[in-house]
Amino acid sequence: MRLVVFIVFLVLYFHEYTPSFAQNTDNQLAIAFSATDFPIERSFTISLLIHNSDSRPTVAFPDIPGLVKQGLNRSTTRSEADGREVVDQLITQTYLATRAGTIRVPPFSLSVDGLTVRSSGTTLTVRAVSSPAEVAAALTAAKAKNDKQAAFLQTSVNQTVLYTGQGLQVRLSFLVADNYPYEVKFDQLEQQVATIVRKLKPANAWEENDNISELKGVPVVVNGRKYVEYRLYQSTFFFLATQTGAVRQITLPALPLTVSRQLVSTPVAAIPGSQSSPAAPAATSRAERVTFTSLPVNVQVRPLPRLSDVAMPGQMAVGTFRLVTDLDHNQVAVGQSVRYDIRLEGEGNIAGIQPPQIEASSEELDVFPPQVQSYIGRTGDQVSGYKSFRYFLIPKQKGTLTLAKRFFWVYFDPQSGRYDTLRPQTVLTVGEASDGLARGIVPSDTLDGTGRPSIYAGLEQIESTEQFINWPVLIRAMANVLIILMILGTLFVFARK
Repeated sequence: MRLVVFIVFLVLYFHEYTPSFAQNTDNQLAIAFSATDFPIERSFTISLLIHNSDSRPTVAFPDIPGLVKQGLNRSTTRSEADGREVVDQLITQTYLATRAGTIRVPPFSLSVDGLTVRSSGTTLTVRAVSSPAEVAAALTAAKAKNDKQAAFLQTSVNQTVLYTGQGLQVRLSFLVADNYPYEVKFDQLEQQVATIVRKLKPANAWEENDNISELKGVPVVVNGRKYVEYRLYQSTFFFLATQTGAVRQITLPALPLTVSRQLVSTPVAAIPGSQSSPAAPAATSRAERVTFTSLPVNVQVRPLPRLSDVAMPGQMAVGTFRLVTDLDHNQVAVGQSVRYDIRLEGEGNIAGIQPPQIEASSEELDVFPPQVQSYIGRTGDQVSGYKSFRYFLIPKQKGTLTLAKRFFWVYFDPQSGRYDTLRPQTVLTVGEASDGLARGIVPSDTLDGTGRPSIYAGLEQIESTEQFINWPVLIRAMANVLIILMILGTLFVFARK
């Protein structure tokens, strides 16, 4: 008797969701029904699973007496099998019952790309209204499905018109209204975002990625409505110059994101991890997969104005910058090395900053190649930081050197729409060693980037016209000659005996 009761309980437990599958010989198509016993307020669905297909076929679902067709939903799942990508599609047709009672779904067939799958049909038991709570839940769900702004995927940018080299911040967010009656779960989010990013990245642009590693909900207000925003991806792009120098129209494409959602008894913006939404109550319906698609975004990239009076190698820096200098000492002797730091800091593409320009070399000063350091950070929607250049200078003549005449740096300011030139306001006084300044060709504190004496120390004071004698090598050569003569003398003495 206990065994019979257990079997009856098991049958009743699985009766709420009884899928009916019908497959073709290649197992590429399958039909599934939702629960066949349901209240009249709830919908009934017929789903067609298409295995290993990335096309978008048109499927004609049957007309069923007693049911009215509602929306058609499509979702796509990507996975890997045997080292290759497999794409599965799920097409779901939603029906609403027009009356309570028993409704017969007759046998039918569905065709996709020359393949046909058949179903023997089923019998539906549609129950009348059971409680006001079910009616309210059904009405809320229907309203949420028709409200396109209750949950949506959005691609946003900080500006739609910008100059070449100027930063364009791109953000992909999923927004859920506070009164959204579904619990939403992100399925295979990492794989989906990776696919989205490949489509989103524009060509011929330098990227500074914010590297979002954790999904957090942030309360925001959009058009007077409260949402919870989940940022999936955020990055800043700096468009590089092209040879044509023409205006470019960049289109960030529409992007799909598939999530699972489940109707809950109390309308909440319930995504796990949200600090502003309460805990989701028990779900009252089975989960369904829904695909949200963002709208495309158009961006215009304008070329920089022509700059004919100054020739700049490589990419022109675009942004807001300032120049900071540091000289280890302002008074040096002729031939003495001095360290000179130039730091360019501000907002823009820090990684693309080129070294300052140096006027044509003169007989007054030698400038050695710089050591470079940089730091890149983010403030709001801007990329900021600095890039420093450490030079070693060796003056060759007595007098006053104005470094503003030796160094300069040109950049483009997008706020003013003009070029600007930064020059250091540093003056170096050079005197003879007899004037009380440090003596010697190069002082001991003239070091390279590793803290060791520079290999250029005293280079200007070496006399290259005198013949150089390497005494250790000469002594070793004379000793070798004497040893050879002694060996020959010994052999001669033995030969005479």
